[in-house]
Amino acid sequence: MNSKVTIREVAALAGVSVKTVSRVLNKEPNVRPIMQDKVNSAVAQLNFKPNPQARGLRGNKTFILTLLYSNPNPDYILEIQNGAMAQGNAEGYNLQIFPCDHKDENIIETIRTFLDASPQDGVILTLPLSDNHQLIELLENKDIPYTRISPLHSEHNSPFVGSDDQKAAYDMTKYLISLGHTDIGFIKGHPDHSDTDKRYAGYKQALKEYNIYLNEQLIKQGLFTFESGEDCARQLLAQEHKPSAIFASNDCMAAGVLKVSKQLNLAVPADLTIAGYDDTSVSQQVWPAITTVKQPIHLLGQIATQKLICKIKQNTWDEIKSIFECELVIRDSSSICKN
Repeated sequence: MNSKVTIREVAALAGVSVKTVSRVLNKEPNVRPIMQDKVNSAVAQLNFKPNPQARGLRGNKTFILTLLYSNPNPDYILEIQNGAMAQGNAEGYNLQIFPCDHKDENIIETIRTFLDASPQDGVILTLPLSDNHQLIELLENKDIPYTRISPLHSEHNSPFVGSDDQKAAYDMTKYLISLGHTDIGFIKGHPDHSDTDKRYAGYKQALKEYNIYLNEQLIKQGLFTFESGEDCARQLLAQEHKPSAIFASNDCMAAGVLKVSKQLNLAVPADLTIAGYDDTSVSQQVWPAITTVKQPIHLLGQIATQKLICKIKQNTWDEIKSIFECELVIRDSSSICKN
């Protein structure tokens, strides 16, 4: 990296003005393709690295985006972060993260203090913050552009992304039924997360379609954590009428179910089929590897960032919302019911 190369040298080599170089680097519209090619060629030849802070001073921008999150699943957040960072870097933006607790009664003031002390051009909200009306009002009052990931409500005039959780949970439940399972335990996610209700709705939809009785004893409330998966599994497997399959609303909880099954000397999948959701790394790091739903988490972070940068630049996007399909990933933790 040659840190001494200046924007004037790039302009001189490209045979264009400094202003034209700046417009190309900032991906501004209405720059002729031939000019873009000249500037990009000069940037590559000189290995020029734009200085985000310097760019920000000239354009009253920071070229910094903030990812706000309150989520107990570290694998999920890491994938969102990686997707957001990849897209931000491609468009000349840095990403900073700010973890917070959505249950904290002072959360709005905490975030307000952070925003005042750490300027940024825009904010990415993950669930459940993406449905926090006070937080959204704060951002709008401060005129800070934002995008939301997997919100339950879409009434705000802001771009958002998500996946079709209800259909994915329906598909997974339908798959378990196709294996002959009718006593299917279900572990809900955190009650404050919008995708919890969507996944539960998909589970119920499949049972109803196949005329399988919805047994409330087979439904437990989890928190998207490994420990809550353990607790729910112990409750389900301590019952006289045990499930032959357990569908957990994320992979962390499914891994907790797997641990308890081992402690109870239950063979997986011979004695118990286990399914998870998200296709995070933990689903492949345990044995047997967990059958799960592959949610495009990296893509959600990437497209949310893309939409946010469009909003910052006051460009338009094709759709205010982008909803992506999920897919089933069949692994070793599921098999035909033998009961």
